[in-house]
Amino acid sequence: MPPRVQKHTRESKVRDIQKSLVRRARLRKDYFKALKEEGYTAPEKQESKTKRSYREVREQATAANRKKLDEKKEMKKLRGRMEYQKAQEKRKTELQKINEAKEREKQRNQRSKKVTQRTRSGQPLMGPKIEDLLSKIKADDTYTN
Repeated sequence: MPPRVQKHTRESKVRDIQKSLVRRARLRKDYFKALKEEGYTAPEKQESKTKRSYREVREQATAANRKKLDEKKEMKKLRGRMEYQKAQEKRKTELQKINEAKEREKQRNQRSKKVTQRTRSGQPLMGPKIEDLLSKIKADDTYTN
C-alpha cells in the first residue's frame, strides 16, 4: 500500500491562494479593458477619505484605550465611594442598634430596681409594682386606640 499523501500542505495552500489572487487580478484587468473598449469610463479607485499613517492610527488607538482606562478608573472610584458609603451606613445602623440595646437594658434595670424594692422587714413594696402594671396598661392602650 502506498503512503498517504496530504493534499493540503502549507505550500499547496500558499500556491492556491496565489493562483486565486492572480486570477482575480487578471479578471479585473480584463473587465476594465472591456469597459474601455465599449466606451465606458472605468471607475476610479476609491481611496480612504483621510489617509492616515500607522503612527496616527496607533495614537488614536492609544487615545481610545486611555479614554477607556480613564472611564474604568472613574467607575472603580465610584464603586469604591459607594461601597464606602454603604459601609458607613451599616456602621451607623449597627451603632444605633447597640445604643438602643444599651438604653433598653438601662430602662430594664431601673424598672427592676423599682419593682424589687422591699420594706425594712423584707416585704415587697406594692406601690411601684402597681405603677409598673398601670404604665404597661397605658402603653398597651395607646397601641389599641
